Amino acid sequence: MAPLPVVTFVLGAWDLGISGDLLLQGVLFAQFTHYFDLYKKDILLLRAFVGGLLVLTTLKSMQCLALLWVQNVVHFVDVFGALNMFSQFWLSNINIILVALIAFYVQLFFCQRLWAISKNIYIVVLIVALFGFALLAAFVATAFLFSDRTSPLRQWLAIHLATVFAGDLILCASSIYFLLHHSTGAMPQTASMLKSIIKLTFQSAAPAAICALVNLICSQGGNVGSATGFSMLAIIANTLLPKLYAISAMWTLNSRRDLRLARSNGQNTSSTEGTSGRRARTNNVELGILSGAGNRVPIQVRTQVQTVQHSDDMFSKSALDDVDERDSTLKN
Repeated sequence: MAPLPVVTFVLGAWDLGISGDLLLQGVLFAQFTHYFDLYKKDILLLRAFVGGLLVLTTLKSMQCLALLWVQNVVHFVDVFGALNMFSQFWLSNINIILVALIAFYVQLFFCQRLWAISKNIYIVVLIVALFGFALLAAFVATAFLFSDRTSPLRQWLAIHLATVFAGDLILCASSIYFLLHHSTGAMPQTASMLKSIIKLTFQSAAPAAICALVNLICSQGGNVGSATGFSMLAIIANTLLPKLYAISAMWTLNSRRDLRLARSNGQNTSSTEGTSGRRARTNNVELGILSGAGNRVPIQVRTQVQTVQHSDDMFSKSALDDVDERDSTLKN
């Protein structure tokens, strides 16, 4: 009979991790449906990215279901067979690659977003290089896993996890820095929207970053070959990590409409106060009134529509290039 810690901290960890994976995949299906319903006019490349993410995350859940079936049905009375499955079964050996591919796929999206915000080729190339090296380390670790060489596997896995975490940290910090830079000296409505995007960056990146940190620490904790609480947390975190990355990307994409509506409401409130304090509303755009003249100003309508469009395209193209120029024009 297998030792109780092995059953608890290895087999039990896979059961918990796979259950969490399937739960998060349900959340992702809801996010995918929400995206395809609301953003039908997105550029083809962005919609293709979401479609690819749908395929990759679904394949990952199918792999998890297959592992769950083999562990709990095929090896129902064979605990040692279930344990050996995670070192000898090809479907479990490719787990590192699947996790790394989904992470890299999402990280490229956020690198494109950083490029749209910063236009700084050096920082973007550095971050992409880090993520590319992390993906390469995952392939090397998988090769050692298939060859049953535990020591190099552990080293390359640590390199992979540490590089991913470092890249995520630099990516998040750089995005926040350039957003803060754009918000300096901007009009109040633009600055408010950029602060909302900064808050969104923290909220969407935090779950994946914390999970990656837990995975890094716990995968290197404990004794090699022993089943401990570190092993359990590492297995669970590694199983959940790709879905948290995917949720982060979809959360970012699906938040654009809320940002646009909030910006539109801010524009409406600030642009419709006349000398008498009355407002004139036309659907989503409120028209400004000249003080003492009582006439509508067409140029204000055009400016507000352009600003609303800017917030909707924030994550799909370079929309921050002309923020400072537009704000200075409005001030003049």
